[in-house]
Amino acid sequence: MKRLTFAMALILGLLLVFQPSFTPAAAGKKPVDVVLMTTPFGTNMYNVGAAYEQVFKKADSWVHIKHQETPGAMYIYKYIIKNRKKMQTGEVPYTVMAGGVGNLDYLAQGRWPFEKLPWPTVRAIVSHEGLVGFYGTQDPGIKSLKDLAGKRVGTFQRARVFLGVLLDKPLFGKALGIYDKIKWAPLGAIGCKDAFLNGKLDATRLSFGAKLEPSENGTFLVQIMAPSPPTMEILSSGKKIYLLPVEKEWIQKAYDFSKNIITFPGLIKKGTLKFIHRDIWARAGSMCLQGDASLPDDIVKEIVRVRQQYRKEFARYHAALAFFPDTPYPIGSPRKYVHPATIKAMQELGYPIPQGQ
Repeated sequence: MKRLTFAMALILGLLLVFQPSFTPAAAGKKPVDVVLMTTPFGTNMYNVGAAYEQVFKKADSWVHIKHQETPGAMYIYKYIIKNRKKMQTGEVPYTVMAGGVGNLDYLAQGRWPFEKLPWPTVRAIVSHEGLVGFYGTQDPGIKSLKDLAGKRVGTFQRARVFLGVLLDKPLFGKALGIYDKIKWAPLGAIGCKDAFLNGKLDATRLSFGAKLEPSENGTFLVQIMAPSPPTMEILSSGKKIYLLPVEKEWIQKAYDFSKNIITFPGLIKKGTLKFIHRDIWARAGSMCLQGDASLPDDIVKEIVRVRQQYRKEFARYHAALAFFPDTPYPIGSPRKYVHPATIKAMQELGYPIPQGQ
C-alpha cells in the first residue's frame, strides 16, 4: 500500500511539474478572443483567416482566433480605426487583419487612398506568404520592359490601386520613363489573362505566391513559388511565353518607400519552376498579420509562438500557406511598423531576427 501511495505521489508530482508546458491554462492565462477579419470567401485573405482559427484551436491556445468574413479591406480598416479605444477598454475584442507590408506607410501617414482613414498606430505582427511578379509576352521581338512603349499592357482594375497604378507608375514612369507611352488595359487578373491569350495584349503581368528569404542587401531570394490561377492558365495554354524580368536596379530606382509602395527585388533562380531557364529578377512583396500598437504584448507573443510552432499546420490547411517564411518576423516591414512585442517575443522565444531586417 505504501509502495502504491508513493508511486501515485510520484506520478502526481511529475504531472504538476510538466503540466504548464502543455496546458496554456496552467500558465494562468484567461482565454481571450481576437477577431481576425478578412475579405470574402474565395480570396487568399479568407483562407488565412480560416486557417488561423483552426490552427489556434489545434494548438489549444488561450488566444481564441475568431475568423470573420467582411465585404472588403476598407471595411476592416474603418472598423479597426473606429473601435481602437473600445478594444483597449475591453468593450469589443481586439481585431487584426491579414494585409500587406506594402501599404503600411500609406495607412500610417494617411496617404491617398487612406487620407480619410489614417491609422498611425498600425503595426505588423507576423509574416505571411510573399507575392512575386514579372511580365510575359508572346512577341519574341519584345526583349525587355523597355520595349513596351506604345504597346498594350494588362494591369489591375483602377479601383485596385495597390496592384495597379501605385505598383505600375514608379516602375514604368520613374525607372523606365515610359508609363505615359504605354496603352494600359486595366482589366484585372482574369480579364488580362483572357485578353492576353486572345492576342489583345502585347504583355501582361505574371503573378505568383512565393516563399521569400531575406538577404542582408535588402533583396529577397524566392525559395519556392506557384502561379496564381490566371497565370497558371497562361503558362499551361500551350502558347510560347517569353519572360520579361523586372531588373533589380529598376526596382531600386523606382520605389522610394517615403513616397511609394514597399516592394523589393526578388531573385528567382534558374529551375525554381520548369519554365525558369535562367536567373531572373522580379518585384517581391510580403504579406503580414496587421494589428494596432495597443494589442497587448502577451497576445502578440502567443500569436508569434503559434504562428511559428504550428506553421506546418497552416500548410496542411491550404497549400498556399506553405509559403509562410521560416521566420515569424514580418519581413520587409520597416522596423518602425513592427510591433515592439513581436521583437520582444522573438528574443524571449529564441527566434533570431533575420539579417537585414
